[in-house]
Amino acid sequence: MKRFLLFAMALMLVATFAAFAGGQGEQDEDVTFIEGAPAPFNGEKKLHIAHISYLLEGEFMQMYRAGIETQAAELGMKVTTLGKQSDPQAQANFVNQAINMGVDGIVIQHGLTETMMGPAQEALDAGIPVVAFDVDLMNDDIPQIAQNDPKHGLNAITQIVEDFGGDVDMAYVRVAGILPLDKRDGPIQEVVAANPNVEIVAQTGTLDSPISVANANQATAVLRANPNIQAYLAPYDEFAKGIVMALEELDRTDAVRVYSIDISTQDIEMMTQPGTPWVMTSAVNPSEMGAASVRALAQVMAGEDVPHDILVEPMIFTSEMLIESGVTNMEELMEAFPDFKTSDAARSPWMP
Repeated sequence: MKRFLLFAMALMLVATFAAFAGGQGEQDEDVTFIEGAPAPFNGEKKLHIAHISYLLEGEFMQMYRAGIETQAAELGMKVTTLGKQSDPQAQANFVNQAINMGVDGIVIQHGLTETMMGPAQEALDAGIPVVAFDVDLMNDDIPQIAQNDPKHGLNAITQIVEDFGGDVDMAYVRVAGILPLDKRDGPIQEVVAANPNVEIVAQTGTLDSPISVANANQATAVLRANPNIQAYLAPYDEFAKGIVMALEELDRTDAVRVYSIDISTQDIEMMTQPGTPWVMTSAVNPSEMGAASVRALAQVMAGEDVPHDILVEPMIFTSEMLIESGVTNMEELMEAFPDFKTSDAARSPWMP
């Protein structure tokens, strides 16, 4: 029943997003004047940017979009969001659509390097500034906004090594070709190689929709075949949700600990349940990542000197920390841990 409900929710989300993408941007056309702002943010015209998305599912993506919309509104910009779940050709086509719309800037979120390099360059050739979140477009003229993904991976695997005293049989959810997951993998492999009694006995992973349910199905088979597994490393919270579902189905929540990356209200609810197997996550505020992406784009649009790599540092949250602080959702998490709420990434003094 849980898997059915999650599947239904995922289908509703994708359907809602398709409609949302088509109609997004029908906002008030009044020009916003920001005192002390450089052109084009000094009231010359109504600015319009496009957000081109590759991954849509999950609360991280919802909060990332919310961060984009909120920061764009503060800067007086209209946003059109275009996306189709894990469809590289559609994402490339959306960039061309944005170019034809004559937008003033583009945020490209996730995707595959090989399919997005060309369209991104076409946007630049058309005089449209571009920034990228969690996809390497191999272009010195395109700032790259990211979480510190190597630190994420290091946080998660280090916690496993510490919790098990350097002796553990673990499973690992791994999907290659997605930039943040590839970056997280590097330190994970280094730590495993340096600790001979830390062994990855099984590896699975998929971005098939719905992500949590698809990974739950894979993990169920892995856990049945490997009763010796003590820890499951799931370096994306949608993966972790699937692992917890599999453990609940097999009644093994007391035998396997789950370690993840990213956080959301649903994650907090799952991590604070009595007897939860989900014991740790390394996280950055998803809304802040969206806001930082827009701020970086605004800096480029304003002709400011923008570094090529813009990183936001993660924080570690354990289930024990969350329970002791009494948080039940993302808003309470930001109140309890103020440093988590925002960052100094891509900020200029004139920006609201």
